[in-house]
Parts: sequence; structure tokens; C-alpha cells
Amino acid sequence: MNALDYVDDQLSSVLKCWRFAPGGRPGTVSLTGRQYFADGDGVRVLIRVAGEEALASDGGVMAARLTDAGVDIAGSTRAGAAWREILAQFELRELDGRIVGRRPLRQADQLASDIASAMLTADGLRWLALPERESKLTKQLYDFLRAEKFSFTRRPTISLPRGSKVKPTARVTTPKREVLIQTVAGGEQGIEHALSLVQRIDRASYTFDQRLVLLKGVPGEWPADHLDLLAEHTPVGFSARMEQVQAFLGKGKKLPSPVEGL
Repeated sequence: MNALDYVDDQLSSVLKCWRFAPGGRPGTVSLTGRQYFADGDGVRVLIRVAGEEALASDGGVMAARLTDAGVDIAGSTRAGAAWREILAQFELRELDGRIVGRRPLRQADQLASDIASAMLTADGLRWLALPERESKLTKQLYDFLRAEKFSFTRRPTISLPRGSKVKPTARVTTPKREVLIQTVAGGEQGIEHALSLVQRIDRASYTFDQRLVLLKGVPGEWPADHLDLLAEHTPVGFSARMEQVQAFLGKGKKLPSPVEGL
């Protein structure tokens, strides 16, 4: 595919030092350059034309990386204050978990560079990761695994193909397979973190039935749209239906759809 088939002429004329690729949505371009995170993952910026302006974002990657590292950038936390200072420094802002910015088209190159620089700077906040605290749901999962005599590892480190790492709640070893489990006690951010984690695990060659997201309560307590999206990437279990989780782990029995009957 020729770059000009999907790059707006106005962008291609001002973005000189970037490599172009389709951005996944009509009119959106993915930019990569020579910048990389410390773990080897490349820095990617999404950009598109809106009238006489260029709009750019990190696609939510930075917030997901920090969440995966256990860094809380919300509210009045130390990491949250540093996060907002970094965005202000580059004249950017946060919108729905994404670093975003807008500039006149002639400044598109600088805008893309500022997004990338803000991402690299914010990645340094990973050292502010809070000590992991177990939720009641996580404790319930560990107690369940012990009671059912499943062999498991708490907070295993899973290496991805390009060198980055994720730490799900547990790795369970069954007679036929390993299963990585992520618990979510509540909140949209928890769902998004779990979704990001299972999508990354897919890159580490863990098959669909080697993943499990355990949600608190019953399906009716969660937004159906979120359940539907999550179920596209992983089996979903519920803390009020642990007998289904036991059958999934012990017998390889398929979990029912989380939106069934909603």
C-alpha cells in the first residue's frame, strides 16, 4: 500500500521524520519514529486532520502501561500530580485515559513529537508504583485455589515477545494447561486494565482457554457492553459462581457467555 493511499496530503507534507501506517480508524494515521520505551516497546502516536488543525493522541497506551505497572495516576496521588504536570509541560491534556493535543496543521510535526516526548517522560512514573494490595476478591480467589488444591503462583511475571512484562493476579497449573487469571473488583478502569492485560497475554501465545478474568458478583452488576467486549478476548467468570470457575479450571469446561440472559 502506498503511504498516500491513507495519509492525508496535508499531513504527509509536514511530517517529515515519521513512518506512516494506517491508524485503525478512517482518517487516522499511526506514526512511529526512532523512540522506544526502556523495555523495548516502540512509541506510537495517532494523528488525523480536523479542518485546519491536527489532532493527536497516544491511543491510551501510556495510561495502560502505568496501570499495568501499578501506578495510580488518578485523583490526588503523587503519581497523579506528576502526570498532570508532565502533560501541562507539553501543553497536552488527558481525555478518557488518552494523552491528546491539537495544533494548527503546520505544527503537526511538533505536536507528534510532544506526544511522544510526554509518553517517554510519563513512563518514568513507573518507579512510583504502589505496593500491591490484595483486594477482597483477590483474597477470595487465592482461598478458593487453595481449597480446591490447585497449584498456583501469585502475581507471576509474564514476559511478552518484545520484552515488556505483565503481572496477572495468578497463574494456575492444571493437569492439561496453565491459566492466567486477572481479578476485577469493580470500575471501568479495572475492566480496561483487564482487557489490556488479556490482549497482551495473547501475544505471549496463551490460548483463549488459558486466560480468565474473574469479576466480582454476578453478570447483572456489570455493564453489558463491557462484558461483551471483554468476552471477545477471554473467558469471564464471576465470584458468585465459583463452581463454574472450578469446572473451567479443573475440567476444561467452557464458561457461559457473561451476557447470556441479560
